[in-house]
Amino acid sequence: MNTKVNKWKEEKSLQRLLAIEYVKDYCIQKGFSLEKLKSQRFELSYSECGFFQPSDVPALGLTNDQETMPKATLIIKNENGKLMICETEHTKAYLL
Repeated sequence: MNTKVNKWKEEKSLQRLLAIEYVKDYCIQKGFSLEKLKSQRFELSYSECGFFQPSDVPALGLTNDQETMPKATLIIKNENGKLMICETEHTKAYLL
């Protein structure tokens, strides 16, 4: 396997573990399931990262693109050097 790809996967795996550790107490306090969170996709983008519930809607090309998009459940934002945990309209539906 390509070492560059391996390095990227390892870095993303570490970032995911760090994000889970960061939101752990928050989830416990709010009654959110860490097991459900751990089963979700993790994405990192510039100043934020988050967990996403994959869609169970089968893709039909561009005709149902919106319905097949993963739904953000918990976001970690970097605002002015401080990390903030943000819930979305999908948080309770997928993490309780």
